[in-house]
Amino acid sequence: MAIKYTSRDKVVSGLPLGGIGCGTLQAFPDGTRGVFTGLNNWEKPLGQLHWYRHGTAGDYRVANPFAIFIEQREKKVSKFLQTAPLDKCPTVEKIQFEGNFPIAKLDFKDKDIDLDISLLAFSPFIRNDSKNSGLPSVIYTFKIKNPTKEKATVSILASGINAVGNWNVGRYNKVKRKDGLIGISFYKKNPHPRDGSAYGNISLTTKREKHVTYQGEWSYVRENFRGNAEDRRFDIWRYFSENGCLPNESFEKEAQGEGDEWMAALAVKFNLKPQEEKEIPFYYTWFMPNHYLGHMYQNWFKDSWDVAVYVDRKKDAFLNKIKGWQKTIKNAPLEDWLKDGLINYLSIITSASWWTKDNKFVMYENPVKWPLMDSLDVRYYGTMPLLMFFPDLEKNTMLLFKENQKKDGRIPHDLGKSQINCPSDGTTAGRPWKDLSTKYALMTYRDFLWTKDARFLRNIYKSVKRAMEWEFSQDRDGNGLPDNEGKDQTYDLWDFYGTNSYSSGIFLASLLACVKMAKIMGDSSFSRRCKNYFEKGKESFEKELWNGSYYIAGKSKEKEYTACIAGQLNGQWYAHLLNLGYILPKEHVRKAVKTILDLNGKKSQFGIVNSVYADGKIDKSSYHSENIWTGETYAVSALAIYEGFLDEALDIARRTWENFVYKRRSVWSQPDVILAHDGSLGDGEFYIRNMSLWGIPFALARHKKDVKEFLLKLGPKSGLNV
Repeated sequence: MAIKYTSRDKVVSGLPLGGIGCGTLQAFPDGTRGVFTGLNNWEKPLGQLHWYRHGTAGDYRVANPFAIFIEQREKKVSKFLQTAPLDKCPTVEKIQFEGNFPIAKLDFKDKDIDLDISLLAFSPFIRNDSKNSGLPSVIYTFKIKNPTKEKATVSILASGINAVGNWNVGRYNKVKRKDGLIGISFYKKNPHPRDGSAYGNISLTTKREKHVTYQGEWSYVRENFRGNAEDRRFDIWRYFSENGCLPNESFEKEAQGEGDEWMAALAVKFNLKPQEEKEIPFYYTWFMPNHYLGHMYQNWFKDSWDVAVYVDRKKDAFLNKIKGWQKTIKNAPLEDWLKDGLINYLSIITSASWWTKDNKFVMYENPVKWPLMDSLDVRYYGTMPLLMFFPDLEKNTMLLFKENQKKDGRIPHDLGKSQINCPSDGTTAGRPWKDLSTKYALMTYRDFLWTKDARFLRNIYKSVKRAMEWEFSQDRDGNGLPDNEGKDQTYDLWDFYGTNSYSSGIFLASLLACVKMAKIMGDSSFSRRCKNYFEKGKESFEKELWNGSYYIAGKSKEKEYTACIAGQLNGQWYAHLLNLGYILPKEHVRKAVKTILDLNGKKSQFGIVNSVYADGKIDKSSYHSENIWTGETYAVSALAIYEGFLDEALDIARRTWENFVYKRRSVWSQPDVILAHDGSLGDGEFYIRNMSLWGIPFALARHKKDVKEFLLKLGPKSGLNV
């Protein structure tokens, strides 16, 4: 059970390693490391090292190679531990890769190498330990075993390129020996004050032992203004391939021109007896304080070396704790594909988050395509695992929405674009969204229900009331349901008018949640108000939208929108999740779910198409209607499981997940949209909504006692309401 690739597989993204709010460095099946976002550059991951280098191999990924030297039986072998070439240096033939966030395991295969060589790369991600899950670091541990009858001399090389600062001029490297470590730290002199990676540093370190050698710098560039493979230099190869050592040179020379790109390397040399095994650790750590709000890790460390010393001392404990929660999931009574999904979707929490110095936590909707901070309509789907693993961070964000509530009471769509003090009404304008205040209420009740944090509820309750009062004001026709006015909900390329089954269903569920919260708070008047709204809205929903087979998309004074949309009972999904009961007649809910499975679920092999007419024709009125949303597919699948359609729902969700794994090879960087006709990837990356897969085990828990027991083992300290 793991995501398995080989170095021959062309993957879209590697497994992202790094801490919450720190940025990540991806590990790829070909042995390379890249797409670095630890430089406060979530929106522009490090790829090209220079704007003018657009050649065939002008990528940062190949500029951080590991390598091995072996001398055995008077034979010397030296190879890069990657299959991507650099400066004509030999590479291993094949790599077998297993990814289970936050751990990547690589096994290196080559006919010239008789030793067993593997690499375990990971970053701490520990349930209920946000501090140690928020470290700007990746830990690399090589395991080398000699299965032969002959002794061997071995050396492992780790290298890196100085990427501090947007401009290379002024960069310099420094060799250091301190606190039991030896390594090279990367710096930049006179950085631009608006440079996000300015004033920071990166360190590549290992244990300080007798047989560690180094090269403090050499230039990576052979020809200026080119980026082709033949223009890259790995000058130290002639030293390393000869005897596994480096010349121990360090000049701390500053880069003077655009042609200077400083690399550096460490080599750890040792002997292996027959059948002996040895582990060699390396640490890649960073410290980039020039984010406009700073980083939480600045409260704990003074620089990247300080981080390395910390993870060196605690790495074994970190790994054991990671394996602990992974084991809980791996042993769960769930299908293997689902366990893979639950584990690996957690990577979104580190790939797309900020955790600021003054303890504000937010996540991008998706950092490159739409860098909106914590789009509330999307986090509603995807933050279940955040709440389970780090309830402190989840509640932190909800209180930020409280602080940024609009004067009229409505909840903003997000907290800002690449900032968290400029909340917006979302991607559309002029028509405030009708599914935000209601989702805010549902998430508030969810967070309280799962954590039993009464203080949190007391703090946020009045804000929820104000939000719901604003939502009541959107019922202009007096039918007890908010009136949609076009692109005013999460489907922001898709018009709905009047009574809409998606928005109104979520509204009904939020009323039931508010009744519960009002009773807890002793607010009987608001409880009655919500209950009355619920009864009236339920009657109107049923009268206006039920057609005998499903709830139609919408109805206004002008026309009916008769399509069958996947999200028509999204509110019922959340009502089940929070044990609120049925928002609509049980028999109608079940029949509508069956219709969605038969109509929308069978139009594509890659997921549930968002909108299909009763005659089986796909609704092509918008980009959203005619395609698949991964997160909505998982939500509908969970709802279908609640309603008893276990096999059909799990099959659809499995096909959606496996499309990413096997067809698209984009496990760790998934978009929101899948094109229905061929399963190709639509817009976005690291999309929060897709973590709604975590809703499926909650639905299964209603049918299977052993699944319930699994969730209770994994949930917050107060337990989950399953």
